[in-house]
Amino acid sequence: MTDISAAPACSIGLPVYNGENYLEQAIQSVLAQEFQDFELIISDNASTDGTEAICRRFAEQDPRILYVRQPRNIGAAKNYNYTFHLARGAYFNWLAHDDILGPAFLSACLQGFEAYGDGAVLVYPAFKYIDEAGREAGKRAASCVETSARTPARRLYETLDQLAVVTSVFGMFRRDMLARTRLIGSYIASDYVLLAECALLGHIVRLECPPQFQRRLHKDGSQRANKTPDAVAKWFDPDAVADPRPARRLSREYLNSLCLTPGLSTPDRLSALVALAVQRVKLKVQVRKKQRVRQRVKKHAV
Repeated sequence: MTDISAAPACSIGLPVYNGENYLEQAIQSVLAQEFQDFELIISDNASTDGTEAICRRFAEQDPRILYVRQPRNIGAAKNYNYTFHLARGAYFNWLAHDDILGPAFLSACLQGFEAYGDGAVLVYPAFKYIDEAGREAGKRAASCVETSARTPARRLYETLDQLAVVTSVFGMFRRDMLARTRLIGSYIASDYVLLAECALLGHIVRLECPPQFQRRLHKDGSQRANKTPDAVAKWFDPDAVADPRPARRLSREYLNSLCLTPGLSTPDRLSALVALAVQRVKLKVQVRKKQRVRQRVKKHAV
């Protein structure tokens, strides 16, 4: 029999708010893992639907499930980070309440860490998008962030070059390395900053394997449901207001990452600063090109 008082190998953090529609599928996908030495930490962000009843039922049936109900809505960012702070495993991954793990998710990621050694900070398998009914959602392009470059500066450059709609943050982290980052921030694109900090610390590995993660696209998902900057800000933090200059805020947070990520030498920080500057200039050029194309199309359409 498993000793539940001992620290598990893996911790899975499941933050949820009003997730009764898909929550059971997410929990069942965890319980169906081939690798069973895990704990599931569910943080309920003061849900007002049937989420609490679902969570308590599963927690009563399986001692590996820890259910915590927040007394008030603390926002998505703090709720995500809360699950991490309770984790005891050597490895950690987040699972959104509307996504699904494949049965070999944990075992594939653990084998990835074994293969790539201590240099790997984040490992994740291939994935696919699904719709409300769990059907594969077409051939939508996905951004796959990966870097195994030798220097922090080069890893940072390659990571920033691949950012778009990223799913990498739902991969498996080495918990001790994730603890050296600032986790999820309460601002737009804070997952980009988290991936940048991971790249400064080590390798981000995308496994070549059958899809073991299903990301659900639906009308109530955070990216579609929050249609205004204010709505997005309050999704992250109910007390927040929209940043009037989100691009400038993002640049500032990247700079903070270079200053605050521990373990980097001064030459590495300076090289990473140059890489960041080159990437930001490159992004501005791309944005201007797109604006000129839109203007030409609009002109010809008149």
